[in-house]
Amino acid sequence: MKFRDFLIPTSLDEARRALRELGDGGFPVAGGTALHFLPDQPEKTAVDITRIGLDGISAGGGAFRVGAATPVAGLQSYRAKGWVLDRVARSLATQQIRNVSTIGGNIVRVFPWADFPAALLALDAVMTVLGDVEADVRADEYFKSQPSRLFKGGAMLTAVTVPALREGAGFGYHKETVTAARFSMMTAAAGVTLAGGRIGEARLAAGAAVGFPRRLPEIEEKLRGAGPSDEEIRTIVADAAGGMSWKGKEGMSDAYAAQLAKVVLGDVLVQAVRQAQGEGHA
Repeated sequence: MKFRDFLIPTSLDEARRALRELGDGGFPVAGGTALHFLPDQPEKTAVDITRIGLDGISAGGGAFRVGAATPVAGLQSYRAKGWVLDRVARSLATQQIRNVSTIGGNIVRVFPWADFPAALLALDAVMTVLGDVEADVRADEYFKSQPSRLFKGGAMLTAVTVPALREGAGFGYHKETVTAARFSMMTAAAGVTLAGGRIGEARLAAGAAVGFPRRLPEIEEKLRGAGPSDEEIRTIVADAAGGMSWKGKEGMSDAYAAQLAKVVLGDVLVQAVRQAQGEGHA
């Protein structure tokens, strides 16, 4: 993407006013680490949103509110009971990129290899979009298709709210890459709660090898009521994932992607169940 001008507003109102006036000619920018993947034409005016108060993490009401312009490195270093996004953040590219890339930039325009969509789907996160009115959009709706559809007329993503992991719940995440800085071949995340020693609810999502990140209800349904043993979980996943369509990335074949899905999806579910049982996480 190419810019013809660069604006640096100092308030949210100023930024939104600039984006409304610029229309399709304006483009909000924070870290800017994915701009080279976007088309060059037509040229736009960049609107820097890093000085308008959209960064930081706050806890309250059983959830964490993350400002859209919070650098990924901030998510990586943050620690609090029930916080799990540090495990997602540390897998994103290199430390240099994590220092400038933002959570908002990772999810306002979703690329197949994006790190956070699968995790936010598994955690049932809520995205706050500020347009003429402020709207909270649940992850299932937000990632139903390309989120850029929501940002018209100066509307902006201002925050992401993630529920704190409570007792009896667990989270698992894994991104498979050839090397640390390469794009994902398979991204997966799981959120589970245990009831009576068995899986009560499960949210399972994947990215990269499914084209656009999405939940996997075909597997979720089969997990409800299942026992917590690694063997039972992996058997369920292998049977269900084997009947799904997977797309090879980073030079791997579709058949390899299908096999990788069985392993990675099983891994994140085992992680989540073990944490729900009180065993902590890696």
